[in-house]
Amino acid sequence: MTAPCPADARRTALARRVIIGCAIVAFLDGFDTQAIGPAIPAIAAQLGLKPDAMGSVLGASQVGFLIGAFLFGALGDRFGRKRMLLLTTGLFAVGTMATALSGSLEMLIISRIATGLGLGGASPNFISMVGEFAPEERRARAVTMLWAAVPLGGMVGAYTTGQILPHHGWHAIFVIGALAPLPILVWIAFLFPESREVAPARAAPVRSLFAGDIRTTTLLLWITSFMTWSTLVVTALWLPALLQRAGWSAPQAATMLALNNAGGIVGTLAIGMLIGRSGAHRALIATLGLAGCLIGLMGLLTGTPLAFAILAIGAGCAASAAGGTLLAVSSGTYAPAARSTGIGWALGVGRTGTVLGPLAIGIMLGLGASVATAFAAIALVALIGVLFAVGLARSARSTPVPQGD
Repeated sequence: MTAPCPADARRTALARRVIIGCAIVAFLDGFDTQAIGPAIPAIAAQLGLKPDAMGSVLGASQVGFLIGAFLFGALGDRFGRKRMLLLTTGLFAVGTMATALSGSLEMLIISRIATGLGLGGASPNFISMVGEFAPEERRARAVTMLWAAVPLGGMVGAYTTGQILPHHGWHAIFVIGALAPLPILVWIAFLFPESREVAPARAAPVRSLFAGDIRTTTLLLWITSFMTWSTLVVTALWLPALLQRAGWSAPQAATMLALNNAGGIVGTLAIGMLIGRSGAHRALIATLGLAGCLIGLMGLLTGTPLAFAILAIGAGCAASAAGGTLLAVSSGTYAPAARSTGIGWALGVGRTGTVLGPLAIGIMLGLGASVATAFAAIALVALIGVLFAVGLARSARSTPVPQGD
C-alpha cells in the first residue's frame, strides 16, 4: 500500500480547515437568521408595535444581505476572500450586538441591516473558498453539504430562543449571537490561506457575467435564485408568527421551526451525498418542486399538529436541499476569478425575494389574508421557480463554463 504523499496530506488538511471554518460561519448565519423569528412577538410587545409591523425588521436584514452579497462578493475576487470573510464576520457580530441593544424600531432596523451586510458579504466568499479548496471531483458535494450548516444553525437558534426567551428575554439571544463569532475570527485569521484564484490587480466585473452565451444562463440563474431563496427564507422567517396567528403557543411554534430546520439538515446532507456535477440541476428542479407542494399543504393542516410536523420536516428537507444545490450550480457556472462575483450577485438577486417576501406576507396578513393563503403564496413562488430551473438546466447544458481569469 502506497503511503500518502506529504503534499497531498497538506492539501487535505488545508481543505479540511477551510471547510470546517466556513461551515461554522454558515452555522452562525442560520442561527442569527432564524433566532429572530420566534422572538418577533416579544420584541413587538416591548417596543409597543403590532406584530404585523415587524415585517420591516425581518426585511431589513435581507436588505443588508443582498447589498453585502453584491458588494463583498466582488471585493473578495479583487482584494482577497479571506480578508473579506474576516471583515464581514466581524461586521455581523457588531450588528448582532447592536440588535441586542436596540430600544426603538429605527435602531432595530439599522442593526438588522448591518447584520445582514455582514452575513450577505460572508456567504459568497465562504462558498467560493470551499469551491476552490475542496477537491475538484467533490466540489459540488462539498458546496452543497456546506449549506447543511445553515439549517443546523437555524435549528439551534430556534431551540435557543424557545429556551431563553421566557426566562431571560429577547436581548440575551442576540448577545449570544454576537459573542459566538469571535472564536471563528481567530480561526480564519491564523488557519485560513488566501485564495489562489484572486487577481488583486483587477476585479472580475459584473459585465463578465453577461459575456457571450453565458448571459442567458446568468439571467435564468438570477430568477431561479430569487424564487428559491424566497421560498426557503420567507418560510423560515414567518413560520413561527403564522403558527401563533393560527392559535399555537410560542414554544410550540418554535418547535415546528426547529423541526423544519432539522429536515433541512437531513435534506441537504442527503442531496449532497447523491449529486455530482452533472446532477445538480436535476436535483434543484426536484427539490424545489417538492418544497412548493409540501408548503402548500402546511397551510391546510395547521389544525393537525402531527401532520403539520411531518410536513414541516419534509418542507425543510426539500427547500434546504434546493438551496444547497443552487449554491453548487452557482459555484460551477463561472470562471474561477469571477466565482465570488457570480455567486454574490446570484445570492444578492435571490435575497431581493427575501426582502420583498416578508413585507408581502405582512401586507397580506394586514389586509386580512388567512394563514392558509400565506402558505399558498409561498408555495406558488416555489412552483414558478421550478419552471425557471428547467430553463436554467437547458441553458447550462449548451453553455460551457469559462475558464481562466
